[in-house]
Amino acid sequence: MFSSQQRTDSIREAQGKVFDVLIIGGGITGACAARDAARRGLSTAIIEKNDWAFGTSSRSSKLVHGGLRYLELYDFKLVFEACRERRRLLMNAPHVVWPQSFIFPVYKGDKNGLFMIDLGLWLYDSLALFRNVQPHQFHGAKRILWVEPGLDRSRLKGGGQFYDCSTDDARLTLSHVQSAASEGACCLSYTGIADFLDKAGMVCGARVVDELSGAEFDIEARIVLNCTGPWTDAVCRLDDPDALPKLRPTKGAHIVVPWESLKAYNAMPIISPADARMLFIIPWHDYVLIGTTDTDYDGDYDTIHASTEDVDYILEAADRAMPDARLDTSDVISTYAGLRPLVVEEVSKDVKESKVSREHSIYESHSGLISIAGGKLTTARSMAEELVDLGVKRLEERFGMRPSSRCSTKDAPVQGADGHDFSKRLERMAGKIRLDGDTIMKLQLLGTGALSVLDIIHDDPSSQRRLGKEIPYIEAEVTHAAREEMVVNLSDFMVRRSLIFYEDREQGLGCMDRVAAILAKELKWDKAEKARQLKDYRGVVALSRAYKT
Repeated sequence: MFSSQQRTDSIREAQGKVFDVLIIGGGITGACAARDAARRGLSTAIIEKNDWAFGTSSRSSKLVHGGLRYLELYDFKLVFEACRERRRLLMNAPHVVWPQSFIFPVYKGDKNGLFMIDLGLWLYDSLALFRNVQPHQFHGAKRILWVEPGLDRSRLKGGGQFYDCSTDDARLTLSHVQSAASEGACCLSYTGIADFLDKAGMVCGARVVDELSGAEFDIEARIVLNCTGPWTDAVCRLDDPDALPKLRPTKGAHIVVPWESLKAYNAMPIISPADARMLFIIPWHDYVLIGTTDTDYDGDYDTIHASTEDVDYILEAADRAMPDARLDTSDVISTYAGLRPLVVEEVSKDVKESKVSREHSIYESHSGLISIAGGKLTTARSMAEELVDLGVKRLEERFGMRPSSRCSTKDAPVQGADGHDFSKRLERMAGKIRLDGDTIMKLQLLGTGALSVLDIIHDDPSSQRRLGKEIPYIEAEVTHAAREEMVVNLSDFMVRRSLIFYEDREQGLGCMDRVAAILAKELKWDKAEKARQLKDYRGVVALSRAYKT
């Protein structure tokens, strides 16, 4: 079981043991590294100061993509790698990664005309070794309007149609952590680093804090990998107070609107009239994501949110692309914002944020701390492979250790995708219980984990009740999340195990008492703790709505 009880057991396990590898950071890169290391036979521990995927890894544009716009920066190596990893994710995590049709509209007066966009899409296909879901097609204005009738027809000249992938980024991360745990990794959420342990001038573990109880304890390890994304510099300064900054963090904000308000049949890049930056309109379940902004950020990382300026900027770009929709703030269901941990290298502040490379870098301090910075959600697996390769090299040099196997994550399904035809099996079993289609669609995001939800319903038929009339999640999913997905707080379920925070017009405020009651039973909360959880979640929703004030 991957539960809060397992977390408690793992805390006991972590004390008095020396791990081969300690990974700090439970976002997608850390999760991939933990899975990779554990599969190589290394004793592995991973800590995360909040919930899994709490930071950047749950606040992306929900795309697994090759990075078409990076062709304009001549970043062919990154695009090739991303296209290769996109295909692997589609094969290894089909429950949380799925094909997404895109169009690339070309308008009168655009910097790049029809020929250049067609040429760019041919290059995109070739960098994917022509292994995309389908090869791109190029059409005139009439055909593009047939597949996407809401575009500005007064300016449209034509465009291309191609495929990338969409994802549930938080669940993609969770699947990798669960996979690491199934391979024997010790996985601790809500466990932050207080300081590093030192032996003869070399990092040999960390002093950590249980964020739930406040207790401190040591985790010893032969090597330590820093995978903390935007927090990389802060963690590096614990090791070396004089460490130079490695990151240029930028804020990316998104808004979510109902599909009925913006009838986008395909994802598409759009251009901001304010600064000519590229954003995306992305159909996502029964909703549409629009974003992202890309601005330098020096505020509080833990309270980052979409501002009034961010929302206005996004709405202006969407209105220019699909003017008949006439979007305004009344259409916005939710907003969210995250930080991109862009690598500094020698980039001047005069360079626009969107021009900074999305490639990653690996750094090693004099005391042996190995840090990774930059990169993309799509390429996290290959980044982790490179990082663990270096860690293995240091284990051999310093301790004479060699793992039992090499990297084996390229073709290995993650947890949730480790069964055959689970989708058909789920539909067949859910049909017997008579779950509605919307609920079945949400359950499919759990992959084979959905089968344990059905087991809960079998034991307690009343648990198939919806959490709300307009909310396609059922009580059994909350129970499952507590028992199998290491939910510790109410926000863990509302924001990262379900999509209620993003998709419900009330952002879950109407059903949170019901969810909290189920979690209170499973996690043994008293009345005071339940009240605190409800208050904290109201704060999360308020931050999402801060743009209104």
